[in-house]
Amino acid sequence: MPIYKVGTVKKDGLQKYHVRINYVADDGSKKQLTRVAFGLDKAKDLERRLEHELKTNKEMTTRKITIRQLYDEYIAVKKYEVRETTLNITQGTFKNHIFPILENAKIDNLSAKLLQEWKISIEEKSLDLNTKKSIFAKLQTILNYAVRLEYIPKNPLHKVREF
Repeated sequence: MPIYKVGTVKKDGLQKYHVRINYVADDGSKKQLTRVAFGLDKAKDLERRLEHELKTNKEMTTRKITIRQLYDEYIAVKKYEVRETTLNITQGTFKNHIFPILENAKIDNLSAKLLQEWKISIEEKSLDLNTKKSIFAKLQTILNYAVRLEYIPKNPLHKVREF
């Protein structure tokens, strides 16, 4: 990221520098962060520290999304890739079978135990075996999407046996 020398302004004999960090916010908009430092060494140190803070904050916010937030993001992408009827079936599946237990669960905190409890709740419903498999597959697909986007390192649903 750029470090700019600013005119002849000096403080204690040190040159004034503007440190500018360009980044993309969570909403996709481009942002800039500008700070002032006196002395080239301090400017470089400030640049490294700001980049590290931005990276850490981004990792913290992206990892703490819920199943509902992941679903909303997934549906926004899929509505251009699949037919409307497929989208409606997916939305109904999530509304009726996945959200009642997992809607507010953070994706980075999904455990095999929680997912097993969810699976048992699906097994207790009087649904056709193919319907149960379809519900399981839809949750697995959205968690695979989270892995592709690097929200989570691996799909925790792989630890739970399919129907």
